Amino acid sequence: PAQLTLFPAGPAGAAEASTPGRPAARRYLRTELEDWVFQFDHARRTLCEHFQLHSLEGLGLAGHHGAVAAAGAILYYLRDTQKASLQHLDRPVFFRQRDHMVLDSVTVRNLELLEPLFGGPREYTLLHVLDQTATAMGARLLRQWLLKPAIEGAEIEARLDAVEELKKETILRAELGRDLAKVLDIERLLARVTLGTATPRDLVALGTSLTGIPLLRAFVGRLRSGRLCDLHGRMDELGDVSSAILTTLTDEPPANPADGGVIRAGFDPALDELRELQHNSRSFILQIEQRERARTGIQSLKVRFNNVFGYYIEISKPNLRLAPSDYERKQTLVNAERFTTLELKEYERKVLDAQERILVIEREHLEKLRQRVAGEAARVRRTAAAVAELDVYLALAHVAADCNYARPVFNSTGEMQVVAGRHPVIERLAESERAERFIPNDLYLNDSTDLIAVITGPNMGGKSTYLRQAALIAILAQMGSFVPASSARLPILDRIFTRIGASDNLALGRSTFMVEMTETAQILNTATPASLIILDEVGRGTATFDGLAIAWAVVEYIHQRTRAKTLFATHYHELTELAELLSGVRNLHVSVKEAGEQIIFLRKVEPGSADRSYGIEVARLAGLPLPVIERAHDVLVRHEEREHSVSEELSPGAHPSQISIFTPLPPGMVEQIRSINLDELRPIEALNLLADLKKGLG
Repeated sequence: PAQLTLFPAGPAGAAEASTPGRPAARRYLRTELEDWVFQFDHARRTLCEHFQLHSLEGLGLAGHHGAVAAAGAILYYLRDTQKASLQHLDRPVFFRQRDHMVLDSVTVRNLELLEPLFGGPREYTLLHVLDQTATAMGARLLRQWLLKPAIEGAEIEARLDAVEELKKETILRAELGRDLAKVLDIERLLARVTLGTATPRDLVALGTSLTGIPLLRAFVGRLRSGRLCDLHGRMDELGDVSSAILTTLTDEPPANPADGGVIRAGFDPALDELRELQHNSRSFILQIEQRERARTGIQSLKVRFNNVFGYYIEISKPNLRLAPSDYERKQTLVNAERFTTLELKEYERKVLDAQERILVIEREHLEKLRQRVAGEAARVRRTAAAVAELDVYLALAHVAADCNYARPVFNSTGEMQVVAGRHPVIERLAESERAERFIPNDLYLNDSTDLIAVITGPNMGGKSTYLRQAALIAILAQMGSFVPASSARLPILDRIFTRIGASDNLALGRSTFMVEMTETAQILNTATPASLIILDEVGRGTATFDGLAIAWAVVEYIHQRTRAKTLFATHYHELTELAELLSGVRNLHVSVKEAGEQIIFLRKVEPGSADRSYGIEVARLAGLPLPVIERAHDVLVRHEEREHSVSEELSPGAHPSQISIFTPLPPGMVEQIRSINLDELRPIEALNLLADLKKGLG
């Protein structure tokens, strides 16, 4: 199952999702535990006993009874099912969503952080661009940082300092990368050791990986940034642990300990003696065979061994008359007889006892070694965490150096200024495929005059890329990475919201437009002034005037109440009028160049609004039949001439459609209305003013 969910027994533990008229569908595994497992007192006692604590206050769990109950229940479940010490587990930490930048599942999907939005190779994701890690531990930590960017300024700066120093140290970076590649997944190997499932090969892999820690620590000791010095202090060379493993086990032990040969020769003299007895059995049997041939005169006499009858002497039937009287018949064959002697019986007992004793002794040494390594789990785990963090810094430094990223600068004024920003994924794909050069663009937002940018322009012009790259730059900066730009001055954001594209959810009975509105509602209800909102084509899933009205109202709501920095891409050109009505709205457009009937996408974002959307030109590029393109041009011309629906012209007797509710007012009328003092206006004056305004509208 993709998810394990624990529930108290009873109705509260329902794990099925049902909708009216549909049977309940199980979505995940349900493991029911008794109610008392979730009781606070039991959970607190379980946690304190396991982690050897007097109280949980030192872990920041004071007053968080629900968190303690959940952690205690999980620990109880693990102890009950794994039947192991679980020494590899870290102490529980109380997690608040506000401790990191919040990226909901919609945003993670829309920004293609982990998976491509429409399928395809992993190269289309931000994680792939960043993942230059050399270890599995570093890859997991990088993914965690990407999904939970930091929100504390001191933590972000400490990470950036580490990346900056490693970016400058080109030779040291290469040496560290080469040595990190030799380190296996210490965290997973340690978990197997503490759970008692580690094979001899797992232990050797762990010991071999630990031998590289002293060299890594020596390299890190040459660095000066605060975070890297801290990593140097947290790295334990663990020479005693690696030595214990590698001096106990052979270099290439068998996968199954029952096959023997696990413990290194010279480690245990008694074990070596037993092995000597076992290994010399062939020569001893050969000596017996030669002696018996000489004694009996039977040159075809053989001394052999099999798992059923053990050691035996085989004499062919023509030579049976020469068999000595002290031979004891053991088995009759068609052409021969098999015998044994007191000497063979005694030797067989010694050899078989030696083999069993060897396996017993090896199991004992292996178990002692497991327990010893498990006893050092805290040291190993702490070192593994430091190695993983070093790996992430090294990966981010590689990316920053290879892709010419710049260090972001954070401010408390709320300004978001990006100079020559690029989309990290599209830029990398363009380089690898030798496609057209990526065109960088600037971005400026603040909390007052440039709070909302309304972006217009043709499809395929680059609006969505511009939106996404702004969000990705913010995420990269707060996770501690340099950013794809010439320079970047950024605020610390608490959340990033995206509403890009549309798809239905038929299983839950939601249409495309319903999904769009649900996502928009979540944004408007949860965004704060410290958030960044990315909206693309809000309102396009319904009738033109409905969608336009919703989009207009959304922009107004963000401007008046939410006050979050917003990039709003749209094909509703009427929305560009908001820049004249709202002081915090600015218009941007993606520029194009017309060459006859063709258009050239310049991919450049500039101030001002686009004059039209070039939808028909894009339709031609998509391959629509020429008659459709020509008819569309005719309909567009008629519509633009009359500024209302062409249905009146095209369908005799059809009713004219609604005129736009956002018809521009005559010059000067807006200022005239703004200058009216409603508090001092008498009723008769108001009626006269209304008559004048109506006359001014023609």
